Amino acid sequence: MVATARSDAEPHVRGPVELEPLPSAWHITGNRAPDYEAGLLPEISYDGDRIAQLRLRPAVTEPTGFGALVQRITATRYASRRVCFSAMVKAAEVTDWAGLWLRVDGPNGTLVIDNMQERALRGTTDWTEARIVLDVAEEATLLLFGALLSGAGTVDLARLRFEEVTEAVPTTVPPLPDEPQALDFGTAS
Repeated sequence: MVATARSDAEPHVRGPVELEPLPSAWHITGNRAPDYEAGLLPEISYDGDRIAQLRLRPAVTEPTGFGALVQRITATRYASRRVCFSAMVKAAEVTDWAGLWLRVDGPNGTLVIDNMQERALRGTTDWTEARIVLDVAEEATLLLFGALLSGAGTVDLARLRFEEVTEAVPTTVPPLPDEPQALDFGTAS
């Protein structure tokens, strides 16, 4: 499975390709959202599927935060279930980190979030599958998911999937212990 051009591109064109608009369900968010842009890559596909790109705007020379592509849905259908958000992802010249993210919100705010920061894409990578698996609590009201880019560079996405999975599929956020741990900080050397 490879990214292929649907028509010949001009090799002498410089600068970022102009992006086509994303479907209206997708939006940009983040602590520096105006510094980032997202859209569909024209004339390029990943094994027949469209490719979305999230990137730092060319005019921004000193990135100081992150931008994220997001979609929001109600949690009703997935309450008390385990879900998996996955995609094929590729990074190019990412100066900090990038990854998928999935957040479960309840009536009083965030219940659980995984943004792949501990297993992030950095620098330039080839296409790889990324996935997040979380439990959706009974009291969950909202699910937010997408891709995140911190710093400069681009992250490409294709083959996005959002589905319920069985308990046999482990979550990507380890459960917290039931009791406090290492209160003595271990033995002194």
